[in-house]
Amino acid sequence: MLYDTDFAKWAEEQAAHLTEGRFDLLDLDNLIEEVADLARRKHDAVKSQLVRFLIHLLKLTYSQGAQDPQRQWRLSIIDAQSNLVQLLEDNPSIRPHLESYLMQSYQRACKQASRELAAYDETHEPFPATCPWTIEQVLDEGFWPGA
Repeated sequence: MLYDTDFAKWAEEQAAHLTEGRFDLLDLDNLIEEVADLARRKHDAVKSQLVRFLIHLLKLTYSQGAQDPQRQWRLSIIDAQSNLVQLLEDNPSIRPHLESYLMQSYQRACKQASRELAAYDETHEPFPATCPWTIEQVLDEGFWPGA
């Protein structure tokens, strides 16, 4: 089956069949799976940007040393936030999921930030049990903790 041997060719053929209205030639099972996967990828991209944003914000906020990488952490926060805002502008249906994604992402970010700070041989204050930032703050390009 072309889907398994040459995905690009399969996708081009499916697009041509749709454009030409030749719906009887569509590989519906795989097409449905791929369309559903497209939506999952957008949700995963939002979660990934949230985790990256939170990791660097945690390190910047709770680090007691490690001055050298702080500039890079700031740049990463700005970039992740910008990507997140753009993803949500392009996919507004994801917005209702943000609160739960923030909580999930925060737990992952705490673990990763601790590991990364340990790589600098740095101890840090314990991170709060729940995310200290709201989704509104995360999306606010003017937001900067301690500013």
